[in-house]
Amino acid sequence: MQSAQPKLSEREIAEAWAKITIIKWKRKLAINKIGDSGTLLKSFKYNVLASAQGDVLKISLLFEYYGRFVDMGVGKGVKISDVKESLTSRKLSGKMLGNRRRPKKWYSKTFHAEVMKLGEIFAREYGHRGALVITENSSDKSLING
Repeated sequence: MQSAQPKLSEREIAEAWAKITIIKWKRKLAINKIGDSGTLLKSFKYNVLASAQGDVLKISLLFEYYGRFVDMGVGKGVKISDVKESLTSRKLSGKMLGNRRRPKKWYSKTFHAEVMKLGEIFAREYGHRGALVITENSSDKSLING
């Protein structure tokens, strides 16, 4: 026999998702050895904006802007085109020419994966709600008897 799971509101689902996403980002920072000062690590925040009925309107994930540059391997005079040239030189000659900065993918791949998961969660939730409405309406005798 399965135990009944408590029903979460959309806002609670969104808040849980935001917390999990931030935890995964922090793990990626640790794995990639990003952030000696701890400024980026401490900057993570989230905000869930919901309507009066509890429908989620917006989820904001906030962190220091320079974290995106670390993800792309740019900054301190290094343009995105320089990163591509350095990658090409590593592949062709096995040596690093010019810029030694490399992208440290902590943000973009993780964020994309988590957005896909959130979409699946809400799809299941809305599918379940739709099935309940259909079940409730089909058992309503006034609809059957016309």
